Amino acid sequence: MQSFDAFGRPVQEFQVKTTFGGYLTVCSLLLVIILFVTELRYFLRLEAKDEMVIDQNQDLKTINISISVSFPAAPCAVLSLNLLDPKRANIMHVATEIYKTRLTKDGKPLGKKLRDSLTNIVSSSTELLAAGGESAGVRTSHATTHLRCNSCLGARTDEDDCCTSCEDIRSEFGKKGWPQIPDDYIFAQCAVEAYNYEAPQDGEGCHIEATLRLRKVPATLHIGVPRHFKPAYIQRQDWTELVAGLDFSHEMKELSFGPDFPGLVRVLDGREKKQHVEPNSDHYHYDVHVIPTRYLEDGYDEVVSHQYSVTEYMKAVNMREQSQESVAAGIWMTYDFTPFEVRVTKSRKSMWHFLTECCAILGGIFAFTGMIDNFAFTLNKVVGGGAASRRHGGTELASLESRG
Repeated sequence: MQSFDAFGRPVQEFQVKTTFGGYLTVCSLLLVIILFVTELRYFLRLEAKDEMVIDQNQDLKTINISISVSFPAAPCAVLSLNLLDPKRANIMHVATEIYKTRLTKDGKPLGKKLRDSLTNIVSSSTELLAAGGESAGVRTSHATTHLRCNSCLGARTDEDDCCTSCEDIRSEFGKKGWPQIPDDYIFAQCAVEAYNYEAPQDGEGCHIEATLRLRKVPATLHIGVPRHFKPAYIQRQDWTELVAGLDFSHEMKELSFGPDFPGLVRVLDGREKKQHVEPNSDHYHYDVHVIPTRYLEDGYDEVVSHQYSVTEYMKAVNMREQSQESVAAGIWMTYDFTPFEVRVTKSRKSMWHFLTECCAILGGIFAFTGMIDNFAFTLNKVVGGGAASRRHGGTELASLESRG
């Protein structure tokens, strides 16, 4: 096998070691270490790749929407949430978890949360005037595209079945083996218990947090005055004036269309709106464009979520005028989906690529420094040899002169 040895070593006696070569070797090792650490960091860094493709299964998917918003000057008794399609009809078969927390003037929680359901919202001044009347509310066994009712909150298979009274919802929860009196919230059908325990206060606010699961279709999320509410839950005697000029100033705590992933920016999170001008009410409109996104990182499961962009505007509305039938107070959040999907892939380079780069660093540094060392040695030899010849010639000339 000795004949195949491509790494023959020179005889030790023929090697010439110099001080410059020692310094060059130390510098080469330091440079190799620095470049190796740099290459290792580059290898460990994730490389992002963004792609944009057509979303071919848009109508077959569902989406989770989470929203959390605080109203410092609007009581929970006159706030509800609804989902409408582009034709202003109710969206059906929506799984919901909606909680309303009463707030004091100072913004502190007041009593237990109320678990509510989707509710028909006032859309005109005529409906607003009749909202706080003596009507007993909605009496139906099943919701329709034009009529909402108090939901059974998941206790029945069909999300649109109705549980209109406190006894109904507790009975349905009892059939499921769920607690009929939950520890952390009160059913909206049993709201009288919450207000008996913590009486209505002047200047109440409200915090609404909701998680909605529905088909992935364009829709409008509307937060406003429900068509049926109880004035007894409002401290002020002139509740008609309060509702007609309701202050919808708010802070958007959270708005998301799916789980988080690294690099996701929630545009509306932390956005505050305080533009109320008495005696009018407020109409806030958010136009949200939702972008389906898939995020895949090495070593983790794929995350299917959504990004979004938003445009917004606000206007004051006078709900006392019968002529204004087209614009309703509250928050109108219209969202649609782009026909394309963004795919974000983060991956590391292959181990073979890393090893190849390391070998290239090692071989390149030592080859280059070897060239420098050979050049320095040759130059030193040439310069040293000439000086020696000049010294030898000078010595001979001095000897001849002394002889003469």
